Amino acid sequence: MNRRQAIGALLGGGLNLWAADSGKTLPTVVLEDAPLIQMPGVEVPERGFHHECDSNSPVHWDGDTVYVFNSYSHPWRSSGPDLLHLKRGARAGLGAFDDQLSMWIEATWKDSGDSLYGAFHYEPDLICFSNQHLPTVPRIGWLRSFNNGATWEDLGFVIEAKPCAVKCTTASPWDAGGTGDFVFLPDEGRQYIYFFATSYDSDPAQQGVFAARVPFADRTDPSGKVIKWFEGRWQEPGLGGRVSPIFPSRRDFHRGDGEMFWGPSVHFNTHLGAYVMLLNHAIDSRLNTDGIYISFAQSLEDPRNWSTPHMIIDRAAIQQVMKGSGVSRTKSDNGWYPQAIGLAHGETDKRLGRTGRFFMSGVSKKTITFLKPGEAR
Repeated sequence: MNRRQAIGALLGGGLNLWAADSGKTLPTVVLEDAPLIQMPGVEVPERGFHHECDSNSPVHWDGDTVYVFNSYSHPWRSSGPDLLHLKRGARAGLGAFDDQLSMWIEATWKDSGDSLYGAFHYEPDLICFSNQHLPTVPRIGWLRSFNNGATWEDLGFVIEAKPCAVKCTTASPWDAGGTGDFVFLPDEGRQYIYFFATSYDSDPAQQGVFAARVPFADRTDPSGKVIKWFEGRWQEPGLGGRVSPIFPSRRDFHRGDGEMFWGPSVHFNTHLGAYVMLLNHAIDSRLNTDGIYISFAQSLEDPRNWSTPHMIIDRAAIQQVMKGSGVSRTKSDNGWYPQAIGLAHGETDKRLGRTGRFFMSGVSKKTITFLKPGEAR
């Protein structure tokens, strides 16, 4: 893997500026070596993990303080003046369910005023076996906080698969079905909040990364109002509805050699004027990877406008970056949960400019620069 990589990303679809037939130079993404930044993560001394980040790690600002959530079966909140000076904080309070749920806060959004919204990946116990947590069937729920995520109130589940879409004979050690490993963000016009999530459905036709949305005006009470994208339209209910994946599985996830994209992170890039998605790519049902991929879209309204994903870093380079990071072996081997996060005041994992930091499992040893078609580094 070269120190510097420039990967052209093909953008197709009627709304994209960089269509395949445009005859213009395509956008590029450049990764370059940089000093280590590592999020505090979650300390798991019994397993030897010192900075565990077992999901996307959402970021938001309030005044001159940046807040970061890292999760490992439970979310922890850290804060500081910037990403380079974070101090490990404390477990986020989840009320009556504080010690009862296996849940990960994977996305947040700071609204005007005091409201912070978040969404969580919840994993119920005892789905396939009477005495085991895994394999599980995740669901996505909605939260609100008035103190920057120190404590949260539960606003209900918003996205889940059909209850019967479970395959306990799965080759996956993690998931027998369900929906999780996601992000959300509002569109630039604040008309909708869009979710990009992973379906582990028992039906191979519904496996992969899919989209759902809810009117921005319903953010205070979204349960039962989320709609999934299915067969070219926003038409299926978020709770129990079907999906047409943006990036469907190439081989049934529940086979040993299952292959699909999963665990997206999405941000609006102010330099490109476009949305950027980073993706994990599983080459088997243990979610081992061949690399991290990128896709672009000019708008979020039509999920078919996302470009074909292209690799930006391969497995060997991932392992070099993650070596000695103090996270679990699965993450240091595979670089799960790639994110682009801006370092400037006000920039986050949801909005950044020309250059940010490229993170995997809370570890960054590279910058990531987004170049317009024909733009020089």
